Amino acid sequence: MADEESGFDELMRLSQQFTRQQEDHEEKERQREEQGKKVQGVLQGLKELKLSMTIEQLQTVATPEIIEEVNALRSKEGTEDLRKVISSLADDLENRLGAISASNADITPLVSSMRTLSILMDLYFSLQ
Repeated sequence: MADEESGFDELMRLSQQFTRQQEDHEEKERQREEQGKKVQGVLQGLKELKLSMTIEQLQTVATPEIIEEVNALRSKEGTEDLRKVISSLADDLENRLGAISASNADITPLVSSMRTLSILMDLYFSLQ
């Protein structure tokens, strides 16, 4: 009979130990999820700050259309729309430089640099 009680006591002890471990695991998981939410909040705040700073810098040099497009990125995920803005601007600049280089040979290296930059930007965005 003492062995049965000893076995039952051991079973109860193991059950309690398992319950404590399960509670500890659940608490750590809850803390991990909370930490993840905090990190996401910080990252979103940094994204907002970076966009605000970018828009402020663009105010002095970009067209209102570009500023509006960049401002619209606040509510969008990913980089596809930004890639389109950059590609469009790069294509426009490349075309303008190409037209100017026809009458000015000194601009040819600048046209090559612009094409190189455009190709590298396309590569960058395709790798993301």
